[in-house]
Amino acid sequence: MVQRSGYDIGGLSNEMHQMFFRSGKSATSWGHMYAVTVLPSGSESTLNLTVTGIPGAPTSLMDGRKNKKAAQKFLSDLEAVFQGDEGPFPEPVESFAVLSDGTTVPWTEGDYPGV
Repeated sequence: MVQRSGYDIGGLSNEMHQMFFRSGKSATSWGHMYAVTVLPSGSESTLNLTVTGIPGAPTSLMDGRKNKKAAQKFLSDLEAVFQGDEGPFPEPVESFAVLSDGTTVPWTEGDYPGV
């Protein structure tokens, strides 16, 4: 869903079940940063989602509300994928992280090496 929805992926660790990505700037938003971790537990999983503003963007009193709305939209879009056939699905991607200088490095363990 993240690959097809136009988010900019900054890191993906298949081994650690983590992903970092950002939404683009729009007329009403500077964009959002997302961090997702999926914790498998038998036949079920727990998805932990964190949404925040883009570092360095202006802040306002409404940021909490905008972050919540962005998180709710992401979860709603994700639920739609689970409810139907949203194919064709993108090809699997090897684990990677994008560093501050734009280079891509493997990310299979440890803390997120990107920015």
